[in-house]
Amino acid sequence: MVTFAQSVKLMGLIGCSSLLVNCTFLKTQKTEAEGFQLETLALDYDSLVSQPVTPTGKVFQFSFYDYDQNWTKVIKTVDVAPIEYRDNDPHLVLDNRGREYLMSSVPGEVNVEGKSVRIEPPLSWYGQGPAVIFKRQPGTMLIPLLPNQQYSTVKTNIAKTGGKVLGIFGTTFKGLSPKKGTVPFSYVYFNPNRLPLNAGKSDFPIYRSSEVPGQSAPNILLSGLITYSDGRSAYLDFSDLKGKGQTRNQQLDDIKAQMQKRIEQLEAQPEVVLVTVDTHAVIRKPEDIEAVVERGDYITGGPFLRHETQAVARGLRVFNDQTKSYLGSMITPSLLMKDCLVAAKQKFGSEAVIQFLDGEAAAAAYFENYNPTQDLDMKDPLVLNAFRLTGAKGLELIVKYD
Repeated sequence: MVTFAQSVKLMGLIGCSSLLVNCTFLKTQKTEAEGFQLETLALDYDSLVSQPVTPTGKVFQFSFYDYDQNWTKVIKTVDVAPIEYRDNDPHLVLDNRGREYLMSSVPGEVNVEGKSVRIEPPLSWYGQGPAVIFKRQPGTMLIPLLPNQQYSTVKTNIAKTGGKVLGIFGTTFKGLSPKKGTVPFSYVYFNPNRLPLNAGKSDFPIYRSSEVPGQSAPNILLSGLITYSDGRSAYLDFSDLKGKGQTRNQQLDDIKAQMQKRIEQLEAQPEVVLVTVDTHAVIRKPEDIEAVVERGDYITGGPFLRHETQAVARGLRVFNDQTKSYLGSMITPSLLMKDCLVAAKQKFGSEAVIQFLDGEAAAAAYFENYNPTQDLDMKDPLVLNAFRLTGAKGLELIVKYD
């Protein structure tokens, strides 16, 4: 069997550039921080349809405006090379740290001191390297960004409930810009009064979204997470619901009403601390991905529309399908959606099932006062130190309760 590390070495036979490919065996690394553990997993590409990202052309320089960690606008220049023709777009390139850039996604350019500079940073994602595994320790919870909060404010509000925000591991669905008539993309209920450390204390506010999702076929969200006061977490999955009605809107309204009833029953249980609905479905088999596409009527821009042809970095939650229990989260390099399920089973066993987080934006993490990039021997620093996530919506917060 040819391992991923061996396949990387074989790239040298087809023109391996020392600038762009790490032609050494990948090692499994582990690191522990307050409240959680991280490790890397070298994927077995023999069992995947996706193949390691491979540079195929000459190295050239690519410049664009971006921001440094002080949010100062700067010009970044990276050495990149074209990669295998994918997604019907010849503009994918790879830098020497394993990051993919979609050059065609950047509108316009300016000339700065004789250099052509794109006016915006291109879409980019984790293209080449091992998967990153997140495992929480007792007392640590995953909590979506609280309603009407930003990362800069939520840390203070979480602290009032006795928790400490340790960072972010991916994003869930980001929602719509607030305007009249819009419906949230995701739902969250968080009751800190039910945490053991808050027993007998004064009442804390209950954080709850105003509506349950289910607003339209392209964006219907039918899966999420439930966490109990003893720290257990399990998946919620409403994708089995069938709506009654003559039209699609009537059917969706009926599904939404059924979801509302189930959620109200869950929230009435005194041991339930957290309920979220923030992903499309639990993926148990590749056909479950296709089912999401069908719900979206194959509309351009609908969920998972290009699931068979678009390989990007992915963020995942992983569960045991028999017990529904949360096992951990993953960041993958550039993979097809169906391969993410295979990768999760490589790490967590045959009973592993997954929830997809929000595309390539979810395939990154950020930690407070902690950067494990060197500990895990990661070439791409943005995977584990994506400071731009702190300005995003729909964050997946890591919160420690002692």
